[in-house]
Amino acid sequence: MIFYSPDADPVYPEVDIYHYLDSNPCNVQPSKTLFIDPVSNQSITFGQFQIETKQFAAGLQDTYGFKTKDVLAIFSCNQYDFGIPILGALCAGGVVTTINHSYTVDEVVHQLQDSGAKFMVTTVDLLPTATKAAEICSIAPEHIFLFSADDAASGKISYRSVFAKRLATPVKIDMEDVAYLCYSSGTTGKSKGVMLTHRNITSNLVQIMDYDAEVIKEKDLVVLGFLPLYHIYGLMNCLHISTITGMTTIIMPKFDLPSYLNNIQTYKVTNTFIVPPVALALAKHPMVNDYDLTSLRHIACGAAPLPKDLCEMIEKRLGVYCRQGFGMTEASPLVACIRPGKRMDGSVGPLVAGLTAKVIDTETGKELGVNQEGEWLLRGPNVMKGYINNVEATKHTIEEDGWMHTGDIVYVDEQGNWFVVDRLKELIKMKGFQVAPAELEALLQTHPKVMDCAVIPAYDASQATEIPRAYVVPRPGVEANDELKKDIMEFVAVRVANHKKLRGGVVFIGEIPKSASGKILRKDIVKFDRRDENEKPRL
Repeated sequence: MIFYSPDADPVYPEVDIYHYLDSNPCNVQPSKTLFIDPVSNQSITFGQFQIETKQFAAGLQDTYGFKTKDVLAIFSCNQYDFGIPILGALCAGGVVTTINHSYTVDEVVHQLQDSGAKFMVTTVDLLPTATKAAEICSIAPEHIFLFSADDAASGKISYRSVFAKRLATPVKIDMEDVAYLCYSSGTTGKSKGVMLTHRNITSNLVQIMDYDAEVIKEKDLVVLGFLPLYHIYGLMNCLHISTITGMTTIIMPKFDLPSYLNNIQTYKVTNTFIVPPVALALAKHPMVNDYDLTSLRHIACGAAPLPKDLCEMIEKRLGVYCRQGFGMTEASPLVACIRPGKRMDGSVGPLVAGLTAKVIDTETGKELGVNQEGEWLLRGPNVMKGYINNVEATKHTIEEDGWMHTGDIVYVDEQGNWFVVDRLKELIKMKGFQVAPAELEALLQTHPKVMDCAVIPAYDASQATEIPRAYVVPRPGVEANDELKKDIMEFVAVRVANHKKLRGGVVFIGEIPKSASGKILRKDIVKFDRRDENEKPRL
């Protein structure tokens, strides 16, 4: 059975990303402030953005011989002017790859080599890693630029020193050409480069603006952006959407709760895109009570499952409903989202306009119907071209007729609302039964003494089966002892089916490891769990 979006197909742009943004479809005024650095209070207007991206493009072409399809890497934490070199490279006809600023030299080398990057923009504090990786990849030293001012000690210049006096004429790019190489989290090995075309990105921009049209119409919107801009979630929602709609966006260099709350209060933030760890803090952390957050109108959560109980806690505490959506890098990213003002218990909402989907049995491949759980497959203009230099992974993910495997177990109800059960590869197999870690995590987070948690598969040799084990961060002031372990296990036991009980027990830990986008790094916890007991650090 094929499922369709309830919304009519939008009119998609037939021009590349830079031409689309530069066409100013939302009629943003040149003087409108787009991005603000809350630390230095530096800012950039829409007019400056248009001029400086073209100056950077011209400088790359004139001084450094930058050619169409050359790849520029961005290796940096968030910057208020993050978009200048990115859109400047696209203006010059190039491709951009964004690198996680926490990567090691080896990880940076992998991405630089795999993407074929010839240029890089980074920061002074990341220069040791950047220069070593660039040297291994034979990137010319003079092709490494800084977000900050020229640094005489390192011999590196600011990307702004590249600016030419002339404004580049934006290069016209084929819609099927790659614009971004965003790398997956690498949960099954080395990270894979997702090839996102100009059509993918412009299509998803229109899809996002379509489902969020009522919000965009509101006046004086201020977005707080702490999401890492190297990640597709932040790249689209806190950079591209802000640029095209003219929303003023506060760009935090990195997240910390006091700064996040203070920025909402200081800048009268109306919109914030969050991830589940931040949702957890908004719902439970006592510090939230110390700040005036009454300016908030819209909270949207993505990147990982968000229990409905947390949505309700946030609404009760702040008076703002937290809606969630589903996205993935391979879909540019938005797939489904709850519309503003709507409430869905546990759902990520309907498909965005222009997408079709189906659910298949993971064993037989048979198409399933309403309320039947299986793997989610997608097809639409925002679905990636494939993985760069990885034909096998592409074939495994995208079928010949264009259907893309998401690797997520879902079901859809009669109203067309989608519910994500869990990742296919993270399901725990308990004697033939499937146990979804996300389901148990959602339940555990409702326990009054649990601050955060993760559920992984432990192995019971005596029964030759996987069993669920919970890693738990107690709330501040709560003593982590055997009595609490027993209480948590009983709390779960009376609320779930027999095969979902925490037979692997409860382990206390100081912090749940997560990616920058908020996904629980279960593979890291599993590695930790397999270590000898004497090597494990204590809470």
